[in-house]
Amino acid sequence: MSYVLETERLYLRYFKKGDGDHFFSLNNHPEAIKYTGDQPFKTLKKAHEFIASYDAYEKTGIGRYAVIRREDDAFLGWCGLKYNEDVDLVDVGYRFYPKYWGNGYATESAEAVLDYALNTLKIPQLIARTHADNIRSQKIAKNIGLLPIEEITHQGVKIIVHHLNNWDYEIRQIGAEETWTVRHPVLRKGRPLEDVYMEADEQETTFHLGAFYKKELVGVASFMQDSHPDLEGNQMRLRGMGVLSNFRRKGIAGILLRDGEIYCKKRDVQTLWFNAREVAVSFYKRHNYTIESEQFEIPLVGPHYRMKKEL
Repeated sequence: MSYVLETERLYLRYFKKGDGDHFFSLNNHPEAIKYTGDQPFKTLKKAHEFIASYDAYEKTGIGRYAVIRREDDAFLGWCGLKYNEDVDLVDVGYRFYPKYWGNGYATESAEAVLDYALNTLKIPQLIARTHADNIRSQKIAKNIGLLPIEEITHQGVKIIVHHLNNWDYEIRQIGAEETWTVRHPVLRKGRPLEDVYMEADEQETTFHLGAFYKKELVGVASFMQDSHPDLEGNQMRLRGMGVLSNFRRKGIAGILLRDGEIYCKKRDVQTLWFNAREVAVSFYKRHNYTIESEQFEIPLVGPHYRMKKEL
């Protein structure tokens, strides 16, 4: 059998047919789901249907993994990653049968998952979300290096958000021409290189952000002073946002956007707006941008919507 990850005492593998038995038992243990908000599976069939329909590996390239003990092939629980579209971040999660608690299995498997996420998958930021009363889970997050940064309320429940940066990434301001190595393959693929040039690229009021992984430029975004007649106040326009294909679904675009908003606020910008490709609208909505126009076509590029956010 091929494993996703191995440790001294454990191996982690994809879910497979038959794991529904364990998911039914695990989610029907009151202690195991006490702080999760999950409900027990109503029937064993429902648990097997969940495993059969679990498509995170194919959709996002990451997922939760079954944790198996080497010495006897015992199914201990699960540990792994999940791409959260609502916050555009990847979280680390874990759940084990209570009878295996206190043996360090959760920490051991989570450490392996963390290393895999940072160094193999090259994920720039990781989070873990724990119930405010779940001291055991918070301790595991701390053991693997995720530090509590905020307390939020979700569906009436207090949640502690833990966070870890991948220090192989850096976000910094760059020159206009530096953006072209990402803009061209992402936004103007198959067209002449000069098509990536924008008139406002060189203006003093324009700033460009680059996301670097080990000194390789993998994502860009440009922010230009540009006022739309239908909007009010001090405005800037986002243009040329792009992330190289092998670095997508890692949260890089969200980081560029959030950092860009911070820069804009320092310049007393009140409204950030842009023309969003149709395929990107859902991403911007998750970052609290609203649609301000009917759909329109940009020649050679495709359908767009004007979107904005009050900063």
